[in-house]
Amino acid sequence: MEEKIAQIQKEYLEKISQSTSLKELDGLFLDIFGKNGAVTLLPKDFSKLPEDARKKVGPLFNTLKQELEKAIELKRVDVREESYKKLEGESLDLNEKTDVKSRIGLIHPLDQFEHEIVELFSKIGFQQYDAPQIDTDDFNFELLNIPAEHPARDLWDTLYIDNKPQTTSNKLLLRTHTSNAQIRILREYKPPIRMMVLGRCFRHENIDARHEHTFDQFEIVYVDKNLSMANLQYLSEYFLKSVLGEDTKVRLRPKYYPFVEPGVGIDGICIFCKGKGCKVCGGVGWLEVAGAGMMHPQVLKNGGVDPKIYTGIAWGPGLERILMLKHGINDLRLFRSGNLRFLEKFK
Repeated sequence: MEEKIAQIQKEYLEKISQSTSLKELDGLFLDIFGKNGAVTLLPKDFSKLPEDARKKVGPLFNTLKQELEKAIELKRVDVREESYKKLEGESLDLNEKTDVKSRIGLIHPLDQFEHEIVELFSKIGFQQYDAPQIDTDDFNFELLNIPAEHPARDLWDTLYIDNKPQTTSNKLLLRTHTSNAQIRILREYKPPIRMMVLGRCFRHENIDARHEHTFDQFEIVYVDKNLSMANLQYLSEYFLKSVLGEDTKVRLRPKYYPFVEPGVGIDGICIFCKGKGCKVCGGVGWLEVAGAGMMHPQVLKNGGVDPKIYTGIAWGPGLERILMLKHGINDLRLFRSGNLRFLEKFK
């Protein structure tokens, strides 16, 4: 056994010293210490030896392991240093022509869609407005007629930043909707108002094929005299049919939102099941793409607008939901997955 250990030591020390690349050294490491390596299999033979011989062979075996491990590590250092010296002696011609083709980037599908929306609503007189993504409780909830006991104010739905504010109204949070722009717009501009707001929103969501903690919304704030649900329906159909096609089926159904009265949910028919019901639409045959309604009189008052003279429309679709309908995408999570194969489909 002593001779076998000496033989393994001599053989592999020579092979290590003759190695010229890290790849060779990796291969030798496996030959020595891998599952079926020369050193790994040695202890199986120890059981056949008498006790006195095992006591003698044990230290030799440990020395063998240590020497081979150290030899490999030192050789790795030498190989790396040699490669660095080689690189230092080489020059690079920056004008040399190559056949390598560079990959040109592309605009993210959500950004592409935002450009399309801005162009679409600019045609009918709307201007773009930017609102902060980090906002106060006042603009995100309180001034929008969302009471303190509303579920949306709960920690489980909203991502709060400042847990110890001086008052509830100045409590910082990540906006849960682009509706945080409504009061700012009403206070900064006089009616008639036609504004659109686009951007990211954040909610404490259970992530699945239809929900994400980060998503993009588009908001319309439209204030003028004598506006009605007919104007809201026109905007809904104008947008969805322009984006999804003239034959798109759209439905408005009653839905409660504290900042509008009356409120509606705007649905587009599910393109995956054609209205029959599937996993993507939750079995209902429709996908909700927007929430909307006539602006609540109290919200108009909070923004400094007289509700006896003016009425307003608040209308906000989720961009990912509409792109899912437009392109037949069955999982909302793909948009922020970083999956290049998915993103390159939108060149």
